[in-house]
Amino acid sequence: MMDKNQLEQEFHKAMLNIYQEALNLPQPYKATRFLQIVNEFGGKEAADKLLSTGEKKTQTGFTELILSGGGVHALKYSMEYLVLQKPWCDLFTEEQLAVARKRLERVGFVFPK
Repeated sequence: MMDKNQLEQEFHKAMLNIYQEALNLPQPYKATRFLQIVNEFGGKEAADKLLSTGEKKTQTGFTELILSGGGVHALKYSMEYLVLQKPWCDLFTEEQLAVARKRLERVGFVFPK
């Protein structure tokens, strides 16, 4: 069982990893601003900030991810999808998780049962 510090360090790596994965899509998606925020604040704080920002920015990022060749499935490389996964979801409040889920559902992402 990881303590909160270790979990946050691993989450930081996972955030950097989704950036790398998005670069491997048929049309590479460079989330430059995302990478800057993660490097500047660390994964957890970056996610906190991103979950509290307006919807408009999110929609732009989602659209670019979807258009990069992966379709709606490419959203599994989004921070919103990542925070909803175990064990990362333990780092976030119910409200934050609800924001992430709502953003994904709004663009037609279907969660595996």
